[in-house]
Amino acid sequence: MSTPQFLFTRTPDLERSWPFLHEQAVKRLEALGVTTVLNTTYRSAPIHEQVPLDEAIGIVHFGGSLTEACIAAAPNLKVLGTMTDNTGHGIPFAALQARGIPVIESTRAWAQSVAECAFGLALSSLRRTAQWHKQLAAGEPLWDWENPIWGPDKLPVAHQFCDDPDFVNGDLGTKRIGVIALGQIGRKIAQWCRAFGADVMGYDPFVSDTLLQEWDIRRVDMDELVDGADIVFVAVPPTPSARHLLNRERIYRLRKGALVVVITRAHAVDMDALRERIVADELAGAFDVYDKEPLPLDDLLRNRDNVVHTPHIAGRTIDSNLRVADMIVDDFERVLNGERPLGELTPRLAEVRTSQHPNQ
Repeated sequence: MSTPQFLFTRTPDLERSWPFLHEQAVKRLEALGVTTVLNTTYRSAPIHEQVPLDEAIGIVHFGGSLTEACIAAAPNLKVLGTMTDNTGHGIPFAALQARGIPVIESTRAWAQSVAECAFGLALSSLRRTAQWHKQLAAGEPLWDWENPIWGPDKLPVAHQFCDDPDFVNGDLGTKRIGVIALGQIGRKIAQWCRAFGADVMGYDPFVSDTLLQEWDIRRVDMDELVDGADIVFVAVPPTPSARHLLNRERIYRLRKGALVVVITRAHAVDMDALRERIVADELAGAFDVYDKEPLPLDDLLRNRDNVVHTPHIAGRTIDSNLRVADMIVDDFERVLNGERPLGELTPRLAEVRTSQHPNQ
């Protein structure tokens, strides 16, 4: 029997966005067999022209040109691991399917970190933690027991009252939550909101009624979701069917003071309409992603008391980067042991991520 060979292809600047991934992946692969690392770019010659693939049984692809000819040059290939946002783009998916070679899609490794960031943004908006931090850091006199502030009813306003009554505020568990898309990220957000005691509605035409009942999430259409939600989480991948799913008309139907949390991508949101309502102090916003990145210095979302945001960093944690490597190599081990992988990219999933769906 020939010695198993594993190839890890990577861009030279991989550590810029994916620190810790290289070390973890190579360490895990070397425990399985002889491993080669190839630093290459997508404009370089196809991988099979740079390194022999005749003994390769597993490839982890994070850079370089992987073509049908590469697959043909790897007669012993049993499994491929990569990250394509569940689309299959950037790899010869059809050729791999024709050979029965499973593609291990590691996009799901981001889910926990992205969902936690979305949840944190919502809690920060409800309790105004970012705004209080900014005031405290600036040295504003936030404790003034000697000179109480008097409200319109001639009673002293409590100094420790943290809410802004103009926007949704207070406890998440008392709110009506709408989650748009219930994939790996949206499902976690919805389930955590339920654990806090919130009433959770979900929109996702690709998720079965059985799963929604199991997760204790009430299925609604988009119009019912925007009409009833105090907080809307947008957890939609940038698929053709999701373009402006939260459109202008729906944004203007949101109740005054509602909070919109935009995570994963802004592709599903009419951001011009959302900006209008945020600037008019009619909605609050919490963002990790935007329609313009980097966010321009003069963008109207900046420096607003009704907005909290982060710079598209929700998924890039140490934990998620390590999970990418571990999820791929765990499935490599399953395939080599004759077991079914857990994270295989199926044609159906790729079709969902890349085609227009009529039910909006």
